Amino acid sequence: MVIALLPVIEIGYNNHGIEVPTQYPYWENSALWDAYHAACYAAAGFKDEFCPYLPGSSFYQLSAITARNLIKLTKDHTAELRAGTHAREKACAFFGGYVLRIDNEDVFFPQCCGQLSDIAYWEGLAAGVASTYEGHPAPVLSFAADTVQLDFLESEFDESFQPPLPMLSVEICRPALQLAIKQANLELELFAQRLRELNEAEALGIPDIDKLLIWEDGKHA
Repeated sequence: MVIALLPVIEIGYNNHGIEVPTQYPYWENSALWDAYHAACYAAAGFKDEFCPYLPGSSFYQLSAITARNLIKLTKDHTAELRAGTHAREKACAFFGGYVLRIDNEDVFFPQCCGQLSDIAYWEGLAAGVASTYEGHPAPVLSFAADTVQLDFLESEFDESFQPPLPMLSVEICRPALQLAIKQANLELELFAQRLRELNEAEALGIPDIDKLLIWEDGKHA
């Protein structure tokens, strides 16, 4: 079993006078939704094109976000914090989370309200701890020896997982998950360096910007 945990940011700019497509779901009408998102991003002021991880979605891998787009994204996400109208304690990490891939197949995507700080959730699972997933719906967990099973058939909020998942449950080898987390953290560290450099170059003045926007100051550790 080869496991990968891929950090992605969810970038939603859907309030710029662009007509929302009426064809749902997005994963079955990906070209239409890709065009819609592109129009929204352009209207919002992004300079470069985005390439989604999953066609039609608004999930983007960290390395796929250009420097110019990351500057705007960071400024927009921290606007209230920098203006002094939002306390740091109420600020949150970038939205998104982690795509779980097993043997080159995507078996779980970030759900509603997921964040990059959800790495703490996966670290908990790898340690054999039933951590709290900040997004919803969340899989039902069960542990046995060196494995953890994620059950997608039921959820606490009686919501369906989106996009639909290829299997109703999956059993993961926890040592393999630990290796995947190690690789994910390497990606996060590279992204953290980009944020620190951006913070200085753009004079944003946000202390430990990477700890806030990636790990949410350790609130979920």
